[in-house]
Amino acid sequence: MARLPITFQKIKTKNRDNKDSVSYLVTVSDKTTYWDKTSLVNREELLKLRNELDQILSDITTAELLNVNDEQANFIDECHRKLDLCQDCSYKMTHSCVTCLFTLDSPLERKLFLELKKENIKFIPQYGLDWSGYEIPLEGKSYSHPTNNFKNVLTVVDFYIEKRGVKLAVYTDGHTYHERTEDQATHDRTIDRTLQSLGYTVLRYTGKEVNEDCSKIIDGIKKFL
Repeated sequence: MARLPITFQKIKTKNRDNKDSVSYLVTVSDKTTYWDKTSLVNREELLKLRNELDQILSDITTAELLNVNDEQANFIDECHRKLDLCQDCSYKMTHSCVTCLFTLDSPLERKLFLELKKENIKFIPQYGLDWSGYEIPLEGKSYSHPTNNFKNVLTVVDFYIEKRGVKLAVYTDGHTYHERTEDQATHDRTIDRTLQSLGYTVLRYTGKEVNEDCSKIIDGIKKFL
């Protein structure tokens, strides 16, 4: 984990009247040239530094912080204001926030995404697989493109998890098992059987399961890992 090249240390000393005096040692380190610069400052100077840092940080826009365009930044800000899932999110204004809002397709995926993050389970969202079970890039694909289309894509796994040779394909379905049409059920069974023949374990969770008991889903995933 990267560390800031600046540290602070409170220093207590005795003044001429034998009373406690507090100052602060500020150390700036340069990891490339291996030198440290130290300064002893008082509380007022440290407060001034804090205020300047607060001002700089408050001036950073969402677009600048997350490296997105203005339209995307406005959408993120709106989600932070309106979506319940964003209110107490630990990953707000991080790259995970961008993935959650732009890579994932549904509120169900976003909810499970956050739970997987909290449990430190490593995964790849929206993972494309071809008919031989190999990863296939999805960037730029569209159903109407003459060459870069989805013809060679078997499935897009909501969350792909691989550990110790176990390959999990995790899906969050927007419908319950009983609500699926025959075509949807047939399509899902075809994908599941193909993935299983290629060495994948398929886990499908309904919207009700995701909304009502994500902890049970996480426990089920952990059993395979």
